Amino acid sequence: MRGSGREFTFFRGKLRLIQPEEHKVSVDLVVFLSRVKGIKRNSKVADLGAGFGFLSIVLAKRYGVKVHAFERDKRMIELLKRNIDLNGLHELVIPVECDVRNVRDLFGRSSFDVVVTNPPFFPYGKGDNIRSEGDTTLRDFLEASSYLLRDGGYLNLLLPAFRLYEAFTILKDLNLTPRFLTILYPKVSKPGRLAVITSIRNVPGPLQVERPVLINTPEGRYTEEVESLLEGFL
Repeated sequence: MRGSGREFTFFRGKLRLIQPEEHKVSVDLVVFLSRVKGIKRNSKVADLGAGFGFLSIVLAKRYGVKVHAFERDKRMIELLKRNIDLNGLHELVIPVECDVRNVRDLFGRSSFDVVVTNPPFFPYGKGDNIRSEGDTTLRDFLEASSYLLRDGGYLNLLLPAFRLYEAFTILKDLNLTPRFLTILYPKVSKPGRLAVITSIRNVPGPLQVERPVLINTPEGRYTEEVESLLEGFL
């Protein structure tokens, strides 16, 4: 059934979400949220590829900011609207049914202070179907981000570590200078798997490589840092 899914609670019941079986919230997204930069009291935020709304809803609840949640998949839009209802966030989270390649049709240049995005992880033809690019690429997401952000606005991006070189090259072309980088490691014995990049539009400067985040202990449990985020980020 369209819009179907099970309801889950997060952050000790402070967040309620209906999520589809094939695309659930991961701990990586919680860590990503903890590294988001640039949000102030009156910031206008865009979430590109919002899915069923996890990032948008958490940011709205934590910071009290207005978030425009861009999503083109009609099933995800339905779930997004239901999740907004569940959490009573009609005034703060605004669904925008839109392909990221068409943001110019709905918003003017420099309309937002902050963009967050968790685009498909894998290039076209690689990885699983859910997390692989189709007709919309990483460059499409970053071009939309550059268009929507004001000068001095912040882009917060989560992507696989193996795409860092590709992302840095595109970001340079779009005047989105990478200023902060965090690598997420599954365990201390494993290579870095994911990366969080924060860019500031048209504000050049040095890249600050922040301390790494370990997701699991050698025994396979969440680290104390991750447990703390899961319990208390909201």
